[in-house]
Amino acid sequence: MPHYSETNGPSRLDVAVTLQALIPAAQDDVFRFVSAEDVLPKILTGYGLVPGVVSTSDVSGPWDRPGVHRVVHLADGSTVDEAVTTYDRPSYFSYRVSNPSFALKHLMTDARGEFRFVPEGADTHLTWTYTFRAKDDIRKLPLALFVRSQWRGYMDVCMRNIGTHFAGTAPTHRNA
Repeated sequence: MPHYSETNGPSRLDVAVTLQALIPAAQDDVFRFVSAEDVLPKILTGYGLVPGVVSTSDVSGPWDRPGVHRVVHLADGSTVDEAVTTYDRPSYFSYRVSNPSFALKHLMTDARGEFRFVPEGADTHLTWTYTFRAKDDIRKLPLALFVRSQWRGYMDVCMRNIGTHFAGTAPTHRNA
C-alpha cells in the first residue's frame, strides 16, 4: 500500500511521498531497468491530472553519471528538466527535477527523486521517495493536496508498471 508522508526534513517546505514494493527480480536487473535512459515512457504512463511521459531529449551524456541532464516531454506537451544526482549501481539512484512548464511551476521550486534497491532473497525491495519543495509556506498546502490526490497515484501506477515488466503482475506494496 502506498504511504504518504509530509516531512520537515531538510526544509519545512518539503512535501514527500514514499512507496515501497517487492519486485520479483534480482537487484541489478531492477536497478538497470529503473535507471535506464529510455525507461520513462514505459513506466510513467500517467494518472489523473498527471500526464504520462512520451519521450526525452537533449540528453547531455551517458545517463549513469551525476550531472547528466535531459528534457522530459509529457503527453500534454509540457516539459520538465531532469538531472542525475547520484548513480550507485546496484543500490541507489537519485535525480533532481526542475523548470516545469506546467501548472506546478507556480507551486514548487524543484523536486528530488530517489530509488533504493535492496535484495530480498531472489527479489528486490524497491523504495521510491519523491520530494517536492514548495515555493513558500502559502503554496505548500495546495502542493501537498496535489501530492496526496494525484502524485501518489502517479507513483503507484509507475511501481505497478515496474512490477508488470518483471512478472506480468503488480508488485506487493508495503507501508513505508
